[in-house]
Amino acid sequence: MEDNNRTEANPVYELCPLISQLQSSPVGSHGKVSISCIQALGSDIYIGCSNGTLLRYVLNETEDGTYQYTPISEFMLQTRASIEDIQLAPSLSMALVLSDGCIFFLSLPTLALVPPEIIRPMKNAIAFAINETSGPQEPVGLALIKRDGIGFWELGAKLVHVQEFKESSIILARRSGPCLCLADTENYIVFNLSTRLHLPFHPISTSENWKILPQIAVSNPGEFLVVACMGTSPDFRNVYTMGIFVNENGDPCQDPINWESPPTSIAVDEDLIASLHIDGPSGEVVEIRRKGATDIIQSIALLKSPDQARLLSFARRGFAVPVTSRLDKLRISSMSLFEPLDSSRKGGTRDHLHEPDSGLTPPPTPKTPSNNSRHSHRRSQSGGKQGLTSSQIGRSLPTARLLVATSQSVYALLPSNLISQVEQLLDKGKVKDAAGFLSQAQAKHGKNETLAADFQYLNTRIGVEYLHQTAFEDAGDALFRGGLDPRLLIGLWDDWRELARRLLYAYGTNPDEPIRVEVFSGLEKQMVTLMGLTIETIVTNYSPHLKPSTSISSAGKELRASLHWNAKKMLKKYLRKFCNRRRFLQDGANGIYSDEGVNRIVDTVLVILYAESKDPEDNNELSMLLDASQILRIEDIRDVLISNGHIASLIRLYERSGDTQSVIEIYVQLVEGQLTEFSILDPLERVKRLLQASTSRDIVQKYILWLLRKDRTSGIELMISSDAKHPRSIPEDILLLSKIQEVDSDASLVFLEYLVLQKQTLDPSLHTQLVLRYLDALLVSLQDPKRLDQQKETIENYRITQNRSSSSTTEPPPFLWYLAFDTPMSEDKTTRLKLDFMLQGSSKYDMEAVRRRLRIAGRGIDKMLALEMAILEAKCGNHKSTLSILVNDLQDFLTAEAYCAMGGGRVITPKLAVVIGDRLNLSHWAAQVLALEKDLPHSIRRQGSGSNTPNFMDINESHNTQQSTELTRMLLEVYMGVGQAKAKEASMLLNAQAVKLDAEEITQLMPSSWSLDLVSSFFERSFRRSLHASYEGQILKQLSAAQNLQTSALAFEVFAAAGAMIEEPNDDDAPPTDDSAPTPPPKTEEKGESEGGDEKAMEKSEVSSNEGDIQPSTSYGAKKEWSSVTRPNEHSITLKENI
Repeated sequence: MEDNNRTEANPVYELCPLISQLQSSPVGSHGKVSISCIQALGSDIYIGCSNGTLLRYVLNETEDGTYQYTPISEFMLQTRASIEDIQLAPSLSMALVLSDGCIFFLSLPTLALVPPEIIRPMKNAIAFAINETSGPQEPVGLALIKRDGIGFWELGAKLVHVQEFKESSIILARRSGPCLCLADTENYIVFNLSTRLHLPFHPISTSENWKILPQIAVSNPGEFLVVACMGTSPDFRNVYTMGIFVNENGDPCQDPINWESPPTSIAVDEDLIASLHIDGPSGEVVEIRRKGATDIIQSIALLKSPDQARLLSFARRGFAVPVTSRLDKLRISSMSLFEPLDSSRKGGTRDHLHEPDSGLTPPPTPKTPSNNSRHSHRRSQSGGKQGLTSSQIGRSLPTARLLVATSQSVYALLPSNLISQVEQLLDKGKVKDAAGFLSQAQAKHGKNETLAADFQYLNTRIGVEYLHQTAFEDAGDALFRGGLDPRLLIGLWDDWRELARRLLYAYGTNPDEPIRVEVFSGLEKQMVTLMGLTIETIVTNYSPHLKPSTSISSAGKELRASLHWNAKKMLKKYLRKFCNRRRFLQDGANGIYSDEGVNRIVDTVLVILYAESKDPEDNNELSMLLDASQILRIEDIRDVLISNGHIASLIRLYERSGDTQSVIEIYVQLVEGQLTEFSILDPLERVKRLLQASTSRDIVQKYILWLLRKDRTSGIELMISSDAKHPRSIPEDILLLSKIQEVDSDASLVFLEYLVLQKQTLDPSLHTQLVLRYLDALLVSLQDPKRLDQQKETIENYRITQNRSSSSTTEPPPFLWYLAFDTPMSEDKTTRLKLDFMLQGSSKYDMEAVRRRLRIAGRGIDKMLALEMAILEAKCGNHKSTLSILVNDLQDFLTAEAYCAMGGGRVITPKLAVVIGDRLNLSHWAAQVLALEKDLPHSIRRQGSGSNTPNFMDINESHNTQQSTELTRMLLEVYMGVGQAKAKEASMLLNAQAVKLDAEEITQLMPSSWSLDLVSSFFERSFRRSLHASYEGQILKQLSAAQNLQTSALAFEVFAAAGAMIEEPNDDDAPPTDDSAPTPPPKTEEKGESEGGDEKAMEKSEVSSNEGDIQPSTSYGAKKEWSSVTRPNEHSITLKENI
C-alpha cells in the first residue's frame, strides 16, 4: 500500500500496518476465514471473523526491542455465523457482539462470555446501538433493533429493560446520549428519547433508479453524519452522494460533503472525516476531508490486490500503534556543559566541546554522572525535558483511532508525526512556517501530556534556528517553550559564562567533576554547535552585505549594536520567565527549577541585567527579584548595585542581613528629605514595619515618639505591640502617657484606653482619668445647642416608645438598648456608651470626682445624662434615688424592675452589655461590666452574646431575696408616689411580684384615688394563696394523725402475739460472759396486755430473724428476741425483752 496526498504538503494520516496476515484456525471452520468487523482499545485489537470467531490481538515487545500485535486468544460464538458488529463498553469492561441475530456479552479483555444468569444473550436482533458519548458511562444505554420495534435497555451489572417503541423496517442505528439516528429501507430518522421526537428527515436515496446502503456516524455529541444518494449520471457510471450533518432535532448543523462515489464506510475523527471508497475512479482509496469542506485534504490510495479493503472502523477510545521513529529522537542523553576547573585552565576560556580534529562532531556517550554531582538531574514535567526512557516507550507509543481492514490484514490510519511534519519545514528553511504550524498544534493539543516532549523538542530546534538567523526575540520564546537549560543560553556571553562557572564551583560543586546537562538525543548536534558559539560570533556571522563592509559602515555598526541589545533583551526576557515559572511551581518545582546552582546563576545574571537597565519596569523587576530570591549573595552583586545607583536594592540586602538599625536610619532620612530614592514610595511605612518587627527595646524607644508625630495610628500600635514584647511598669506607662499627651492629645486617649481596657491596669488615677475624658468630651458636645437638642429628642422619643409599648403587648426595650440600636450612629453616642460601661463596670475611678463634675455641668445637663446619674447613685447604694431616676426621668421601667430583681447595684446587666459590645465593636468596654459577673449567682450570668432578641436583662433569680423584696417594695413606692401616672406600671409590678409583697402593706401604700380594678388581680391572687396555705396545713395535720393511728395498731398486734413469759437465770447453764455482747436489761415481770404502760416499757432491738417471722425460743434461761413482720410502707418494729 502507498500514500498519495492530493492537497496538503504534510499528510495528516500515515497508513501503518498492524496485522499483516490473519492468524486463526478455529475448529469447524470451512473455507478461508476473513475479517467481517473490527474494534480496538488501548493495546488490544478485537477482530470478528466470518465464521463466528472473535480474535484478540495484543501489543507486545519483541526480542529486538520493537513492538507488534500478536494473537493472544480467540472465542468461537455458538452461532458459528459471521460477526456483523462489535461495540465496546470500556466503562463496563464489556464487548457487545452481534452475530446471526443474537447479541452476546463478553468480558474485556479476556473475551469470556458473561454468565447467562447475569446477562443472557439477546435474540432476534437486526442491529443494536450503544451510547457513543465520550467519557465513562455506567450504566450504558443500549438500543436493540428488532423487526417490529426498538427496545431500550440499561447495561450495567445487570441488563435492565427500560421501554419499547413500535417501529418497523429499521436496519441501522447509531446512538449519542438520548438521541438516536435510525435508517429504515427508505429514510433516515431522528429519534429523541428525552423529547419523544420521531422525525424522518431525509431519504436514503433521492433517486428511484439507484439505491445505496445507509451509512451513519456520530460526529459530535448529539450530532450525526449520514450518507445520502442524490442521483446518478445518465449512464449510471457516477453515483452522486452527499454527507449530511444533522443535530438531535433533525436540523442541518454544518455544510454538507459531496463524494464522487458512494463510500463503503465512513468515520469521524474529531474535525476530520474519513471515507473508504472501493469502486471509485481512483480505485481503493481513503479520502480525508475536514468538516464543513468538500475539498480532499488527503487521499490514501490502496494498491489493488485480491485482498480487497472491506471496512473502515472508528475506535473512539484510541489504540496504540507500534511506530517508534519519533521516540528515538526524544530519548534523553547527557553532555558536558563545563569541564573541571583544572582542565579549563589548561584549555583556555572555552570548554572542550569535541574531540581533537573532529570539528563539531558530537562527543562520545558520556559515562553516567556521579550521584554527588549537584547539577545532573533527570528532568520532570515541571522542571525540564520530558524525554522518554526505554521503559517508557511502550507506554508512549502514538495513538490512532481509525482502522482499515481487508479480508486478511489490518492497518491503522495514524495521525502524522508532529516532529516529522515540522522538521520537513525546517529542512526546507521555512522556520516561520514551522513555528506557526507548531503554534497551532500546541493551541489545539497543549493539554495532551503525551505530546509534551514533542513540543519541547520542536521548540528547542526552532529556537536554535532562530538564533542563527539573529531573530533573538523569537529564539528566546521558542527556547523557553522548549525548556532549554538557561546556562546554555547564558554561556553565549563569555563574561557571564565565566561567572556561571565560578558560581557553580564556588558553592559546593566538586571542582574535579564536569558539569553536565541533559538534552534530547535528536538535538545533540545542535547543542554542540550552540555551545561553540557566542553572541559576538553570531552577530559577526550575520552579514547583510552592507558597503563597504558590515564592520566599517555606520549602518553596520548600528546594526551590530542593535543586535547586541536585542540579544541581551532576549536573555533578560528568558530569565524573567524562568523566575516566574519557578515562583509559580514553588514547592512542586524540580529539575532545573529546584537546582540551587542553576537558580543562583539565573538570579545573579538577571540582577546584573536589571541593574544596568534604565527602564522603570526593569527597576521594579529588580526589586521583586531581590525580595523573592533567597540564594543571592551580596558580594556577587554589590559593585553592580552601587555603580548603577540602586539604593533601594542595597537597602533590601541590608534588611536580609539583619542590620535593622541602619535600614531604619536610612528610611528616616528619606522621610525627612535628607536622602532621595524615587523607587521607595513610602519610606514611612517601611519604618513602621521595621519597628513593629524589632525585638530591640532601645530601637523602639528611640523612634516611637518620632513615629507618633508622623503617624498617630501606627505610633499607638507600636506602643501596644512593644509593650507585649517588653512589658512596661505602671510608672513607665504613666510617664509615656504624659509624653504622648504633649505630642498628640487624641493619641493619648487611645493609649489610655489600651492601658485600662486591654492591659487592665488597676491604677485608680488612670481609671478616673479615662472616665473624666469621656465625660468631658460628652459635656463639651452638649454645649452645642444642636447636639443638646438631639439628646433631648432621643429621651423624648424613648418616652414616646414607652407610652406606645404600654398600650400594646410588646415589651419596651431598656433605654441603653434604645440608645445603642435605635438612634443614629455618632461619635457622641459611642462616647456615651463607653462612659456608661466604664461607670458601671469599673470600681477604681473616683466617683466623687465624677459626681462633682456632673454637678458643675448644671441641672439641665444633669437631666440629659439621667442614665449616668442612675449608675452613680446605684454604685453609691442610693437605691431609691436610682429607681426614681430610672422611673421618673428616663421612664425605663424594665431597667428599674431588673435592678430590683438583681438586688441593686447594677443598672446595666451583663447580657445587655455583651450584645451591645458585640454589635457595636465595644467588646473591651463591655468586658468591664462582665468583670463583676463572677460575683453573681450562676443562674443570672450571661449565657451567650449572640442573642438577637430583646431578652436584655437575663434575670433568673435574685442575688438576695430579702434585698430584692425590699427594692421591689421601694420601686412600688416610687410608682405610687406619682399618683395615677404610673398606676399601670405599678399594677403590672404587683402582678409580677405578688409572691414577694404583703397584701396588708400594699393596702396601706396604695393611694386612695386608685381604682380597685388596678389591684383586684393582685388581691385575688394573694387571698387565694393564703386560703390555699391554710387548707394545705389542715390536710397535712390529718394525714399525720392517720399515720400515728396506723403505727399504734401495728404495735398492738406485735405485743399481743408475744404474750407474757418469766425467765429464771441459771448460773450453771449460762453461757460464758462476752464483754463485747451488750448487757441485758434488768428483769421485769410482764403482766400481759392488760396494763397500758406495757408499750412504754418495751425497748427496740435489731431484727434477729432472716425470714421476718416470730420465732419464740424453747430454751429457758436464754435471751428471747422477737421480731415483727416488716410490711411495705410501714414502720419496722423490733422488740427485745428479758424475762
